[in-house]
Formats: sequence, structure tokens, C-alpha cells
Amino acid sequence: MNKLDGKVAIITGASSGFGRGTALAFAKEGCNLVLTARREERLQAVVAACEQLGAKSVYYAGDAIKEQTAIETVKLAIATFGKVDILINNAGIGRTLSLTETTMEDYDLIMNSNVRSAFSFTKNTVPDMLKRNDGQIIMVSSVTGIIGHANETAYSCSKFALRGFGQALDKELLDQGIRTCVFCPHAGATEFEVGYGRTAESVAESGFLTPEDVGQALLSVCTQPKHSRIVELRLASNNVNY
Repeated sequence: MNKLDGKVAIITGASSGFGRGTALAFAKEGCNLVLTARREERLQAVVAACEQLGAKSVYYAGDAIKEQTAIETVKLAIATFGKVDILINNAGIGRTLSLTETTMEDYDLIMNSNVRSAFSFTKNTVPDMLKRNDGQIIMVSSVTGIIGHANETAYSCSKFALRGFGQALDKELLDQGIRTCVFCPHAGATEFEVGYGRTAESVAESGFLTPEDVGQALLSVCTQPKHSRIVELRLASNNVNY
């Protein structure tokens, strides 16, 4: 029996990087998947890859900033699978900019992409979890949400906000059967921030976390026994000395 047989997970930002890696890891363990991101062709490719692994998968293409995307994604999950067991708020962006270089438009984009999207998806998913007194929510924060980084001031704001959101949810929802985990990975060997402070060459040589690393870590969060929970998880690569 696979570890996530019968479970249903929504993963935001699932078209690439950590989201894609998590989708594939969950698919291997029998999880039914509802994937969402902006890039429809990439989403279709991830869905196809998950189905090749034996998982039932559907997708909704939309911008996570817009609440309608959350509403439609949750509707799709309920219509297709009848429930939502796991919500992984992974969608987000980063910008490597000094404070003085950061425009208010940059700030709004980062906060809306990283925080507003997570709030919206959580708000629209939790009612179904409450009906069953069961569920797992994961906020993908960052090590930058533990220690603020220079030249990532707006990004640091957003990731600290996600940690606070997750901590508040843990207190608000735990006695109703819903567990919340704040996931704080170090940098990833993905296209994240490429062109906005990173280059593809530097990422390829970085030794950063892989999508596979993250998928396995989040799988561990979602397979804890009922009497325990991972409240916060910090993940780092052995190849990088922080």
C-alpha cells in the first residue's frame, strides 16, 4: 500500500520547481492531485507525468493572486475527488533587490504572490477540512522567513508573514483536527529567481536543494501518525554550508 493512497492534495505553484517535485513525490505514493499554476502547458506536462506514475491528477490554470483561482481549484477538487486532505501553499516569487531598488509595485507583487495567495487558498480549503475534522496545511516559507536576508527585504517580509500565518493556524485549527506545518527550505536548484538576481549557470553549480529533496521532505510531513505533527521544518542541502 502506498503512503498516500486515497488522499487528495492541492498543490499551488505546481508547474515547476518545488511544486512539481512535490507533485511527483506524492504521485508515487498514490495521492490524488489537484495542481494549479499560471502556465497551462507546463501544468499539463506535470499532470501527464503524475498520471504515468499511477496518480489521478487534474489541474486548474490561473493566477494564485486572484481569489477566484482558489475558489475554482477547490471546486475542482471537490467535484473530482469529493474532498481535500492536504493543501500545500507553494506558489510564490522572489526578487533580489535592495530596499531602495524595490518599488512599491515590486513589494505588492511579492506580498500578493506569496502571502495573499496562501491566505486565499487556505480560507477556501479549510471549510471542507472542518467538515471532516481532518486535514494537513503546509505553508512554504523559507529560511529567509527565519533570518532576514539583505537585498531581499520584501521577500523576507513575505516569508516571515507566512510563518506567522502558519503559527496562528496551528493554534486556531489543531483542536479541530487540522494540522499546520511551516516549511522553511534553503535555496533551491530551480528556476526560481533566475533573471531576478540569479543566473541559470550559478544555480546549476550551486548544490542547492533539488525538487526531489523537497518532495520527500513534504511527504514526511503528510505521513506523520495521527498523534503527532511537524510544526516547522527547516531543510538544507549537505552541499551548502550555511
